[in-house]
Amino acid sequence: MAGKKASGKEKLKRTEKKTAKQAKEVNIEFSPTIFDDVYRTLISRMPQFVIPVINDAFGTKYRMDTEFEQLKNEFYRKDGKIVTDSIFLIEGHIYHVECQSNEDKTMAIRMFEYDFEIALEHARKKKDYLHVELPESAVIYLRHAKNTPDKLTVEVSAPNGQKMTYESKVIKVQNYTKSVIFRKKLLLFLPFYVMRYEEELETLDKDAKRLEALIKEYLDIYSKMEKVLEENGVSELYGDLLGYILEIMDYMLRSQKNARKEMDNMGGKILESYTEKAEKKGAQKVVAAVKDIASGMKMSELKKKYSAETIKSAKETIKAAKSIA
Repeated sequence: MAGKKASGKEKLKRTEKKTAKQAKEVNIEFSPTIFDDVYRTLISRMPQFVIPVINDAFGTKYRMDTEFEQLKNEFYRKDGKIVTDSIFLIEGHIYHVECQSNEDKTMAIRMFEYDFEIALEHARKKKDYLHVELPESAVIYLRHAKNTPDKLTVEVSAPNGQKMTYESKVIKVQNYTKSVIFRKKLLLFLPFYVMRYEEELETLDKDAKRLEALIKEYLDIYSKMEKVLEENGVSELYGDLLGYILEIMDYMLRSQKNARKEMDNMGGKILESYTEKAEKKGAQKVVAAVKDIASGMKMSELKKKYSAETIKSAKETIKAAKSIA
């Protein structure tokens, strides 16, 4: 009799256990919370990357340079502390985004609990009643199964018979192709892109063609990433974002020594090349700023054209030139 076919979730668990065992055998240490750690670091250092995710989830059209406020994500109760991943206030609207490495059966009630705490935190008194508004919320699943829902739903019944349906969006990262990620500027997903190849990565050291294909794909990713960052005026984030991509890559390839070395070497060369170009471009901007300052351009115009660091370097260059003269 044929054995029962494994579900998507069972395959994921089996893969995780196998790679963890392989990593232990070759004495590689890794953090069990690496995905959470990288996501929260990204949110902390590059919070503007959440804006395109919000646009995609809720149909908004905010620019990446739209002003926003990161709200507090810790709530204290008698039975303990609740910590959420990220809460943003944009143009008067509150957005709550969580990130999970795997589907969680308790996520619907957790999201409702988090959102209720957020709503209470920002409740407003209106005449003789209290106005409580739940935020727009979504959970990012870095992995998902075939039967993972597109939304999390909780139905709330009141004593008077009224019912309310609460929903949170579900964002399945592995459903986004490389072209869609760059078209929608979903750079937040890039460090986790490699996770879609999880099962294939188990034998990468023995598959030269697959490794070559992965290297080629990431060369394309790094090239497109540089272009999108530059177009959005945040090219200085390239090095950090590349670092987070390599951090997750190292983790995913923790049992594949040769493949990990090849990917690290490629990433190092890409970063070195980018740094050289950035330094050259930076020097050219300083020269241009020196000329503009010498021509009498007002500070308000200089600030529109150059970064504070470039203006500072230009002034120091002019000062040094005068001391020599």
